[in-house]
Amino acid sequence: MFFSPGDLLPHLRDALQGVVFVAAIVLVVMVAWQMRGLGRTGNRIQLDLDLQVFDLSANDLIGELIVVLQNMGQRHQDLRNLFIELRPSRHASNNTMPIVPPVNMIASETRAISLAPGVRQLMTWTFEIPREVKLLRATAVINTGRRVESDSVPSLSQPYFGEFGSSVRYTSRVFEVAPGLLRRF
Repeated sequence: MFFSPGDLLPHLRDALQGVVFVAAIVLVVMVAWQMRGLGRTGNRIQLDLDLQVFDLSANDLIGELIVVLQNMGQRHQDLRNLFIELRPSRHASNNTMPIVPPVNMIASETRAISLAPGVRQLMTWTFEIPREVKLLRATAVINTGRRVESDSVPSLSQPYFGEFGSSVRYTSRVFEVAPGLLRRF
């Protein structure tokens, strides 16, 4: 049993057509996967916090929470929720009542703020700090999903983050409450 090259040619051609067919299917699946990734509106917003403390009155200190947002993506991002919460740190106080309860900094009339690609935006919130507070925990939560009203969020803690959807991002920092010179990033 000896095969001539003419006998193998049809089988070789069928095998190559099968390989080309499989390669074409793999290529189409890869392109579809990449296109699906390009169409996503994933949350590409970086979030950071800073705090300035001013001693302007005899009773309380004045705090200014600075929320820094930066769109690291390549398309506009509409931000519907920017929640903040400020409370004494549990490490320095037994009082866990918030100084600023969870509040959406994006007003309901505004609906959303649009962040252009590469743009860094600062938003501030001013509040009073009782003199006995030595450490302050600031938490911020953002998402690009549906709007959530302030009265439906009892606390900015992980058990409640599911309410914000899959695009949720958060940061939490502890600040020493001491009046000082203005800090800049």
